[in-house]
Amino acid sequence: MANTTSFAPSVNGSSQRRSSSSVRSSSSTTSSTASTNQTIDTISNELLIQYGLMAIGALLIFKLIFTALNMIILFALPVIYLYASANCPSNDTFDAKKELKRVMRGAHLPEEHQPKGFFEKGLNKLTASITTELATSLGYEIRINDYFGAAAKMASVKVPVAGYEYYWIGIFDRWRYMGQKEIPTNT
Repeated sequence: MANTTSFAPSVNGSSQRRSSSSVRSSSSTTSSTASTNQTIDTISNELLIQYGLMAIGALLIFKLIFTALNMIILFALPVIYLYASANCPSNDTFDAKKELKRVMRGAHLPEEHQPKGFFEKGLNKLTASITTELATSLGYEIRINDYFGAAAKMASVKVPVAGYEYYWIGIFDRWRYMGQKEIPTNT
């Protein structure tokens, strides 16, 4: 094979000598790089297609799950409403002093904050009874509102002497303590 010399222009305008063997090696490197890039592109396209199909499949599964849950909720919601309506406590069952004593005693607190010993429990009950009687002896206001067509009731007891308003919700045949709010004082 004859070694030929070609002239290739350079950046600054002067020509450089290059042999044909170096031209052949650079073209073979270019073709191997192109085939490698084509292989990588094919593999990445296949992965993209697989991931896309998996994402579509996951979306279809989620859609089926949520459709099934919606059907369950549509059938369960009226049953829950009827049960709550039938078991809603009446207004007569709300005893404000008794519920306030429970709150003052800490019956709504978690187990780790409950009084532990016999004397501590007794002292806590005594303190709650005295505090409730003193606070309510000067007057308190009870409001009971019906919600959801008498499926739930909200009771609030305003005790101006203590400076708090206490809230209970009556649902499923029981009064549950919800919280308290400080009454703003007018100065």
